[in-house]
Amino acid sequence: LASIVTTRHAAVITNEDTQLQQNDQSSLRRLVHPQQRIMTGRRLQEQPETNLPPRPAVKLPPPPAVANEVAPSRLNEEQKKQRIKAFLGGIYPHLDDDMLPKYLRDTMPREKLSVMDVWDVDKDIAFFWHIPKASGSTLKNIMNFCFDLKRAENTDGLPSMEFKRNNILNMDTTSPDGLDKSFEYREEIFSSGIDLIVSNYFLAGAALFTEGHRGRTFTILRHPIEIAQSLFHYRKKAKWERTYREDWNQITFKDYANSESYIGNWVVHQLTGTMPWVQLTDEHLEQAKNILKKKVFVGIADQMDETVRQLREYFGWKEKEPFCAFNYLHSNPSNTNPHPLIERGSETWNLLAKKEKYDMALYHFALELFAGQREMIRMVKVYRGGGA
Repeated sequence: LASIVTTRHAAVITNEDTQLQQNDQSSLRRLVHPQQRIMTGRRLQEQPETNLPPRPAVKLPPPPAVANEVAPSRLNEEQKKQRIKAFLGGIYPHLDDDMLPKYLRDTMPREKLSVMDVWDVDKDIAFFWHIPKASGSTLKNIMNFCFDLKRAENTDGLPSMEFKRNNILNMDTTSPDGLDKSFEYREEIFSSGIDLIVSNYFLAGAALFTEGHRGRTFTILRHPIEIAQSLFHYRKKAKWERTYREDWNQITFKDYANSESYIGNWVVHQLTGTMPWVQLTDEHLEQAKNILKKKVFVGIADQMDETVRQLREYFGWKEKEPFCAFNYLHSNPSNTNPHPLIERGSETWNLLAKKEKYDMALYHFALELFAGQREMIRMVKVYRGGGA
């Protein structure tokens, strides 16, 4: 069974053999400290934040293959680097004095409204941190067809600086190798007129932004146990996805949840830059809460009508036609995935509640943030001169 069940997200990793936890705690923290060589990164040191000369399209190789079932202690350094790249995206942002991504705007003023005048509505780019199976596909359609927002997404053959589909620049910001290439082309991407960057990777996505083009981040969160169920049933049938798992058709969701290879707390790991073999602590949770509160405008998958309303008001998006977003939410949702549900309070539910301890706590914290964002939106509207 352990050979069948691996991580539920894009990375292919296991949480076996926790003997590396103490050693890897310090080494992985270098990923989120600007003083360290790994944090600033080779690419961040070598690539100036100026316009890059045009380059021909380059075919991206598939994500690096790694041995699914090898415990971290038995990986060589190259294999470990590949796993870290697969899980965290491979590029890392500069951090500010508070150890937060430097080129992501704060969601609101820290002390007073006047601080918000640093926002540059002409150059700032929205950054959608897309958490898998949390209504992201539907929201992308709404942003495209209802709010007429342009984004980068590799939809047609080789990545290129062309709009192959309506509002879609044909560059990849969602896979590790695509992020590598997009980092090299980031000034061209920003100059193309896009309104939005979308990535499943929080830190790697944040690394695309620069002093001249800062990001304003938002995400949609969903109950972690609901995500676990949806991902399991989706990945075993989604043959068109690079994360497709045909072998999962041989096991039940209960088998999957009971496996030692089940990887929990994906959201906290992504926010804090820690690998799944690192044992999370309350300190990681508090770090994730701080990042979410200061840098991320949150939506809730169970409250998509209110989420879209808040996003529209917060970013100042204009709907092309009345009820366009409403119709996408209620008549034409994207990438839906009907599947059996486990009973709340059941043995499997309670097991997952323990395995998702930190993501559960962060989700409930996000619900509080979501409820308090109405006041933030009021302040934003005053800042824009639109009144309360």
